Amino acid sequence: MVSVLRKLLLTGLVLGGLASATPSIAAEVQQVGREAYLKALKGKKVIFVPISQGFDLNQAWVTVWQRHAQRYGFTLEVRDPNMNTEAGIRALTGAIAEKPDLLIVQNPDVQTYARQLKQAQEAGIPVLQVNMQSATQTDSYVGNDWIEMGELAKACAKGKGPSTKVVWLAGVETGAANIYMRQGINEVLAANPDLQLVSDQAANYDSDKARQITATVLQQHPDLCGVMGIWDNAEVGAGAAVAAAGKTGQVTIVTNGAGSQTGCDSIKKGLLTVVYNFHADIQGEIAAGQISELLQGNRKAAAVKDVFFGPVTRVDKNNATGRNCWTLDELK
Repeated sequence: MVSVLRKLLLTGLVLGGLASATPSIAAEVQQVGREAYLKALKGKKVIFVPISQGFDLNQAWVTVWQRHAQRYGFTLEVRDPNMNTEAGIRALTGAIAEKPDLLIVQNPDVQTYARQLKQAQEAGIPVLQVNMQSATQTDSYVGNDWIEMGELAKACAKGKGPSTKVVWLAGVETGAANIYMRQGINEVLAANPDLQLVSDQAANYDSDKARQITATVLQQHPDLCGVMGIWDNAEVGAGAAVAAAGKTGQVTIVTNGAGSQTGCDSIKKGLLTVVYNFHADIQGEIAAGQISELLQGNRKAAAVKDVFFGPVTRVDKNNATGRNCWTLDELK
């Protein structure tokens, strides 16, 4: 009996000791780096200068970043020049004067903002470029490998269509996406000498202009095999021209897109054949990680220059659904 009582007493002392120790142990537990991370982001100021917030990919990015900002306590301000490069220069100049903790820029072309980006870096402001690069490289770029995207030309290689005639619908010819994507197209043209580039014009991201160009080319080349474009919202105009000419199913329309439901709907309607989806929602998350990295201030502006290429998915009528077709409500 004495032995049993002694065991019970010892058990009680041990359990009591553990119970009394648990709160102090819990109070001492802290996830490594968490406190410093939260402190580094809280109260910081981020300014984003896009080409225009009228594009679905811009809306996706900002939706993701605003969620990130609310979670960690920094502010995100969008200074939208709405496709006006002079307004964009003013927005960047004003932002630099405010000395934000981070500047995010979507460049209209490779040169327009080059001087301002250099000024920002010299002022010690970290700069993240998204999807459209400048000739001035900054702390980080998150976006597409546009030369890889230029391989869209392969859709009309010899034996794959009614002819080897293709059209290239550029966006803005001085834009980084166009310059690099055209380089990828040139590489495919060199490797496939049978391909014939019968039209090389800029639609300026305008669906009506894309429709007009495509309609004219179809009159000149009724056996056209394919239309290559850079932006699905513009190439729906090309699709409309193909449909009006009774060539749906003959002319392959291949383009790029941010992966929105709108692009998937255009595929289902037969206005687009293939969209190489660069997943603006995932790009936004990758960029959010870079925002966190740059706001922590662990390196001087321009000390390291990172490049992050996001994933790309080939989307056609067979997989134009689910994760390949996001809506803004789903990203909030």
